[in-house]
Amino acid sequence: MSESEESEYEMVMPIVLAKSNGGPYDDAAVVAGMTCGALDQELKMTAALNTLPHERYIDAPLIKQADLIAMRHGYVLKPGEVDEASGWQAVAFDWA
Repeated sequence: MSESEESEYEMVMPIVLAKSNGGPYDDAAVVAGMTCGALDQELKMTAALNTLPHERYIDAPLIKQADLIAMRHGYVLKPGEVDEASGWQAVAFDWA
């Protein structure tokens, strides 16, 4: 990858709850909680708009929780292929 292709990222907001920033909670747990919370809010909005959410990749260990979140909002989670390199799984949503 050339220098022009490389991206640099800056933290917009430190996650002070995570151990890596001096917080009491494991970093992976914080990320999982924030990811599931964001999905819950998105599905709440898409259900209110009577539309289907976009397909996406989700970290494979979160699939069971994502399925429960989907059911809560009247959707069925349809798991797809797992990207072996990253461990993330493609998911789509449909109406229950």
